[in-house]
Amino acid sequence: MAAVANQNRVELTLDSDVFNNLVSIIIDNEELTWLGLEPFGQIGSFRNNDLSSLLAFCADHIEYHIVTYTSGDRYVNRYVPGESIYMLATGDKNPYLVFNPWISPWRYLVEEDIFSKLGCEPDQIKRRRKS
Repeated sequence: MAAVANQNRVELTLDSDVFNNLVSIIIDNEELTWLGLEPFGQIGSFRNNDLSSLLAFCADHIEYHIVTYTSGDRYVNRYVPGESIYMLATGDKNPYLVFNPWISPWRYLVEEDIFSKLGCEPDQIKRRRKS
């Protein structure tokens, strides 16, 4: 978890599990269809051409809100005009919650493990040549 604050905005960046538990994005297409919406993808996404119906739905049903997938590859827990992918959520409406898949607490451990394995590979090749 990390917080970013500057003159223009404040954001709390969360990992995927915490973000998904707090925000509760609806990814089930059958549930969205039952609500009267028509998502375009397999994970309950909406494009710009579906935005008017999504905004009208959220205005009529205050328990729902919009999550935006921004061009910077982040999930932002608010409606951001001009982006191309939106999702519907039922959880926490805090507009400062953000999930950035490129900032993960496990990323560095995974990279370290991969580089460690890559570093061992030349040694294994040398050993095979000697035998």
